[in-house]
Amino acid sequence: MKILVIKFRNIGDVLLTSPLITALAQTYTDADITAMVNPGMEDMLSGHPGLNEVLAPDPFRGENESRLRFGLRAMRFFRDLRRRRFDLVINTTEGDRGLLYGYLSGAPQRYGYLKEKDKAWRRRLLTRSWIWRAEKTHAAVRNLVFAEGYEARNGVSVTLAFSADDAAAVNNVLAAQGYHGDRPLVHVHPLSRWQFKCWEDDKMAAAIDTIQQELGAAVALTCGPDRKEHDRLERILAQCKTQPVNINSQLSLKQVAALSARSVLYFGVDTAPMHMAAAVNTPVVALFGPTSAAQWGPWPNGWNQPENPYADDGGVQRVGAHTLIQKKWDCVPCQRDGCDGSKRSRCLEETDVGEVMPLVKKVFESALDRV
Repeated sequence: MKILVIKFRNIGDVLLTSPLITALAQTYTDADITAMVNPGMEDMLSGHPGLNEVLAPDPFRGENESRLRFGLRAMRFFRDLRRRRFDLVINTTEGDRGLLYGYLSGAPQRYGYLKEKDKAWRRRLLTRSWIWRAEKTHAAVRNLVFAEGYEARNGVSVTLAFSADDAAAVNNVLAAQGYHGDRPLVHVHPLSRWQFKCWEDDKMAAAIDTIQQELGAAVALTCGPDRKEHDRLERILAQCKTQPVNINSQLSLKQVAALSARSVLYFGVDTAPMHMAAAVNTPVVALFGPTSAAQWGPWPNGWNQPENPYADDGGVQRVGAHTLIQKKWDCVPCQRDGCDGSKRSRCLEETDVGEVMPLVKKVFESALDRV
């Protein structure tokens, strides 16, 4: 059986599709499974033991590409897609693009999400549908509806593969900045491309200093490639009294995972590297603002209970090795881009270093005990 799983979303969303890949591989033991993602997202699924291939078609016309060349390229892509003769296509988002790609693949079975009272033309593109509901369902298990009959006997886990070369590259970057393993390593990713998910710069700098001065650890800092993230990381560093290892965006996505795996602890905000750290079984301490913990908390690999690991939205929640910190306010989670669309979240701004660091220390000491 040939199966295509489509996930046209960003880094963390794609990574959290991996439990579905696992479920399909175990349900259809003879399956040949392919994933299709946006360009640049391949690292989140490549190397998964249940996958045969990862496709990343570019849906946009190149800067110097004529409309004719773009149209011919699109035609060749869909011709080749049909030649693969998929038996089943699963679109794991509610968007139009995945539905259209699934339909144009020619697969006789096409599963996907629809919205309540959806348009008739969208309904015709699927042979079987589920209503898109995200409330109180974690993203790591939401898509398991597409693998009916699957029983996760060893619990549900998120899989993220990296190579020995990725680990060696991380060691080389660390060594180039003077870190040779003499102190425990803590991976800190302080930023998100969404500013309303970020803690204040002075508080993050104080947390970095506390980890290095009071816990005796070395902090390795990473950020995304966006110029705004680089600039903000520089502002955080300018307020640090200690000198962390500033890796910024030198690493590939798989190398970021290798860095987390090399670390005894991940500390940061609600963003993709948080999910990556949890996927490689590194203890996570995560700061959450307006996002739903129930849907997006760091997934505890091996979770085998029917209930959501994050039972509440708001407050401090400890699940397995992970700790999630969020204000227990009536408005949390608002799921908005800051208070009243301001791009600033009071629930994060009013979270103090004194609330956070005792929890970081506790997780850090517990992680050292397991090393």
